[in-house]
Amino acid sequence: MKIRIFVLLLASLVISCEPENTAPLAVFSCNPPEGNVKTLFDLDARASIDPDGLKSLLEFRWDYNGDGVWDTPFGPYRISSCSFPVPGNYEIRLEVKDTYEASTLSTFLIRVDSLHHITDPRDGQVYPVIKLGSCWWMGRNLNIGKSIETSKVPQNDGQIEKYVYPAEDQDSLNGGLYTWPEMMGYEFIAGAQGICPPGWRLPTDDDWRNMLSVFRWTAPREILAYQITGEKFVVDQKVTHDSYKTEGAIWRLLRETGNTGFDAIMLGYRDPDGVFSDRDYHFQGRTASFWTSTEFAGNAIRVRLYQTENHEGDIFRFADNRNYAFSVRCIKETL
Repeated sequence: MKIRIFVLLLASLVISCEPENTAPLAVFSCNPPEGNVKTLFDLDARASIDPDGLKSLLEFRWDYNGDGVWDTPFGPYRISSCSFPVPGNYEIRLEVKDTYEASTLSTFLIRVDSLHHITDPRDGQVYPVIKLGSCWWMGRNLNIGKSIETSKVPQNDGQIEKYVYPAEDQDSLNGGLYTWPEMMGYEFIAGAQGICPPGWRLPTDDDWRNMLSVFRWTAPREILAYQITGEKFVVDQKVTHDSYKTEGAIWRLLRETGNTGFDAIMLGYRDPDGVFSDRDYHFQGRTASFWTSTEFAGNAIRVRLYQTENHEGDIFRFADNRNYAFSVRCIKETL
């Protein structure tokens, strides 16, 4: 009898000495944190940890719209993405499970807006507008003014003048190309209305940087087997040029197929010599260039997206000759 009691006590002592399992910590980010019905939301749960186990053994599952139905089974799905065709407020849920079946939940609330449109009262043209960061942006290139020949230079004559490229786009469906002084309305103040519709203004370099920062990830880029706009995501392209300030692979999200609604068209530009091109002379690809209203050392800062035929690319901000003609987008803080 005494032996049996001793054995039971010893067994209970051994069991009580086993460490108690700690549930994992579920953490994820949503990028961007808000958007519209064309936005692709990137979800990243790589910050999740297992306090007393191997992080690599954690399993993840996602409920994208908070309806209680898991959209993915448990698996190694640290990275995911989703979109919402209907405007509204959504709760994205993540559950993380360790090898002992202990699990925790994490949620993220997002607002999904509809696509809005404005009408330019000056000529009746309609523009889609989208919320990116703290501002509303036109989702199409500005297209105000009279088309002039490529050999001519716009004048400060009270009439807005633009270049049309390519030549067959006589309706300027891709928007006009404007020199910097013409875009500014010859009033060189950063953030001015310029040639934008009433109540709208030209974005500064800071406005562009703030918008681009919405899409930056806090974690380092990795080559991951998940889809963005039908292509596998690639790491930031490495480009060597002293005057370029690269913003990385964000260009994929802002182009026509990028699911943000910005819909940048790789239209090209007119150079100061009157020559049109849609290919950059440093990097052989197709380009989309946008003026900012910020001057720098006698030039003006522009933002350029480019992509190569190999589906590589990048986005840059740098100063350039004000006599180039680039595309223009306008912004507004509130609708």
